Amino acid sequence: MMLNPRQKDTLLYYKAALSVCIVTLLLVLYSDFAADSSIVVRKGMAQTAVAGPHRRFAGRQQQQLQQQQPCTVGTKYISSAFEQSWLDNVTSWQENFCEAVKAPQQQTWAKIWLDTIKEEAAGSKQVEYDPQVFSRFVTTASCPGQPPQEVTTWIEPLAHGLRHPHALCDLGSDLMDRGYLLLENHEDIQALRTATYPVASQACHNRTCQAIYMDLGATRWEAAPTSVGQGWFVRGYQARGIDMDRLLLWEAAVLPPSAIFGELPKEMFHKYQYFNIPAITDYNDASHPVRMLKAIAQPADFVSFKLDIDNHTAENAILKALREDPAAASLVDEFFLEYHVNFQPMKHAWGSTLDPSKTLADAFQLFFELRQQGWRAHSWV
Repeated sequence: MMLNPRQKDTLLYYKAALSVCIVTLLLVLYSDFAADSSIVVRKGMAQTAVAGPHRRFAGRQQQQLQQQQPCTVGTKYISSAFEQSWLDNVTSWQENFCEAVKAPQQQTWAKIWLDTIKEEAAGSKQVEYDPQVFSRFVTTASCPGQPPQEVTTWIEPLAHGLRHPHALCDLGSDLMDRGYLLLENHEDIQALRTATYPVASQACHNRTCQAIYMDLGATRWEAAPTSVGQGWFVRGYQARGIDMDRLLLWEAAVLPPSAIFGELPKEMFHKYQYFNIPAITDYNDASHPVRMLKAIAQPADFVSFKLDIDNHTAENAILKALREDPAAASLVDEFFLEYHVNFQPMKHAWGSTLDPSKTLADAFQLFFELRQQGWRAHSWV
């Protein structure tokens, strides 16, 4: 085929352009290879994914794999000297209880305890917890690609009658006084969540993380003469930066709707589920509170669980179900239980609701085990 002069010029132009493209591509490939090779020579076995597009892609893959791998998390519970004195001696001290609590060292520690709680309840951000008095949880998280993280959180000691240290032996406080409790706070929750889930989007799936309150023995919103209402918990957590997203409540005593909802703030209605029936103790029943907890909560949620239904048989069954189901137990962060035992100073208050087979020493052992399990377990009023 014969080409005219114009066609010949066009063909030469395209050949030249193609040559330039080929040379440019070869230069890019050579420079990328040279960059990778220089890293290998300089760093030997310590090759890093910093040069060349394939190395950068491999680096991103490695980072994604690290993010997908779960963190290794362990929590150690450390008793204070105050608490340890009771763990070591409660078997004998429960027989001469008032003499034991009025000992000078016990009263010194109790004063530090209550003064510190008052400071914390007043909103101070500079509270210092005396390790001789306050016990603590030390949580260590090791996540792929991240330096180990350690978070320490404090809790009131297990001491005296497992309630306010001045509630018994004519020391001046009411049996229902909650001024001994150290509740969880938003800062600690965030620190634990960040340490355990370095990638925020992995903390909770398909939704933001929630704060969930479950109350078995809920009575009503505000306190009755011999009980504490749900409002105390909600306000206490709000003061510490935690807004409850969901409340599930059980009460066996039949109440009129006005008693349940009359004092409930309107902004709480959409969060509020009140079951005016006894809590189910048969774990095969889908409405069992522990099964319901598993159905709604995720590990990174904050879950506060109160168990106080004044029936030790039912309480023991529910607690047993909660402890023996690892998936359920791992969801609980803060736990409240009034453990009704055969303890002389409380017999007038507990009456027929106490478990005659259990002593104050048994109560100390139970709460200590729950804390060793990682729960912020509090003896309730």
